[in-house]
Amino acid sequence: MTSGSRRGVTRGYVGGLTAAAAIAATALLIAVWGVLALTLDREPVSSEHVPRWGAPLVLVLALAALAWALWQQALVLLRGRRGPAWGHIVALAGGAYLLWCLGGMLAGMSIDETWVSPFAAALALVWGVVSLLFWAVLARRVYTDRPVPKWPWERREEDG
Repeated sequence: MTSGSRRGVTRGYVGGLTAAAAIAATALLIAVWGVLALTLDREPVSSEHVPRWGAPLVLVLALAALAWALWQQALVLLRGRRGPAWGHIVALAGGAYLLWCLGGMLAGMSIDETWVSPFAAALALVWGVVSLLFWAVLARRVYTDRPVPKWPWERREEDG
């Protein structure tokens, strides 16, 4: 990163990056939970007495918390902090885990589906990784002089 001036970004850019990070988190979570379900031969929620809307509601709340935390992390970065906001990243991952466990218990999930579930651990891990990637992309945009990445066919036109 350069030690010189920062490039400005708009609220729209940060909002778009936050939305892209939320979509990436959802896709990564679905993939990780799918692999876990196949390898462990169990579903994230297998209790019959849990309402069908219980787990999706908890995940939507976790996704909303992710978007809010990413916005807060962007504010910290735009105020001049160049390193990752490790406190935000750890709090976000831990908060996602706690939200899944406490929300799951309120929805009627068992201890095996909440506190000791590999799916809950995967949720926390995915939220932490996505938060770190969000910081890396935004920091690159704000604090480096590197141009926007281009596809190979876009670069050929500049050479010729």
